[in-house]
Amino acid sequence: MRHLSWLVLPMLVGFAIPLHADDAKAVRLLFAGSSSTYWNDMPREVARLVSGKLADRPGVAVEPELVGRSGSDIRVYSEPGFKSYEYGVRPGQTFLDKIRDERPQLVVLQTVCSFITDEQTGGVHANAVTRYCAAIRAAGGEPVFYEMGWGKTDREAEGRRRIFDLAFRNRIRLYAPCSTAWARVYRERPDLALQHPQDSSHPGDLGHFLNVACFYAALTGESPVGRLPRTYRVWPHALPKPQTDAEKAAAVARLAEFQPDAYQAKLAKWMFRNMSVNLTHTLDEATAEYLERIAWEEVRTVRQRLREN
Repeated sequence: MRHLSWLVLPMLVGFAIPLHADDAKAVRLLFAGSSSTYWNDMPREVARLVSGKLADRPGVAVEPELVGRSGSDIRVYSEPGFKSYEYGVRPGQTFLDKIRDERPQLVVLQTVCSFITDEQTGGVHANAVTRYCAAIRAAGGEPVFYEMGWGKTDREAEGRRRIFDLAFRNRIRLYAPCSTAWARVYRERPDLALQHPQDSSHPGDLGHFLNVACFYAALTGESPVGRLPRTYRVWPHALPKPQTDAEKAAAVARLAEFQPDAYQAKLAKWMFRNMSVNLTHTLDEATAEYLERIAWEEVRTVRQRLREN
């Protein structure tokens, strides 16, 4: 069930654990990707949920960031002269410059089934991700794989296989198997709409919840079952442009009243139109627990496979 609301969802925090002075700084969680990364402010929501609960830094706050361009394969960041970023870098700065100079502790790489299986650029995608993993580790950070692919075809299945192999070759230990979790839900619960019927490009309200549950399990090493909010912020799908004078005035007023937080303020201003709607979705308990359980089981499975291969 969706709701229009001014609700401010609380941040979930962990237990206070004594830390060394060097460990007390907030962990920077940098997401590199396009629309299925930034949709629903996913980096911010993931950071809220795992703050204080990271498996290797319990009690430490987590701060989200985002870098990239809408609609683009992250491989383009490695192309000579690429400057068409829409968010996350300073003028003249590249993704690799940001990694080297700012040294984020965790960097999420959006690895996409359709990108890694592309006949022309799939190998370039894999090579770029490998280069990013090396750069992240050279800067003292840890790469995280965001396995993405919302389709139901053999191409997605082959993409998941290639992404896993790429993760193994790069010694990835933090892996959010979102596409794998989606594929399992498609098989077991085809009645659940992971995407909005008018939007086949982005995660729907349920798909977003499943993705966040995968990240929670991957980053904390704990089961998300019963631990995620049942009411959470989402973005509208296929939001129509205002037509009447009254609709236009309401949209202008809504944007004028919108107060972006520190994470949102750094993003492209055209995103504010979705953010300012202040839409929330509420999941029933049974569906929420089912999706959380799927996420937990798939994260544990992929973690074990990475250890065994």
